[in-house]
Amino acid sequence: MPKKKKLKPSWLDNLKISVKQALGMKVILCDSCRYDWRGACHQPARPNAVWCPDYSKRGG
Repeated sequence: MPKKKKLKPSWLDNLKISVKQALGMKVILCDSCRYDWRGACHQPARPNAVWCPDYSKRGG
């Protein structure tokens, strides 16, 4: 059975993002996403997404 995609970030995802921002870490996902090219990603938050249901790390 396939996994369900999350439509919005959970409280844990929001906490992780907040901690990374507080520590000064880079939290924009699009730069390291496998789908970071014109025809592949149709998310409205692109290219500055900090959370994405379709995110998959490039090269892995």
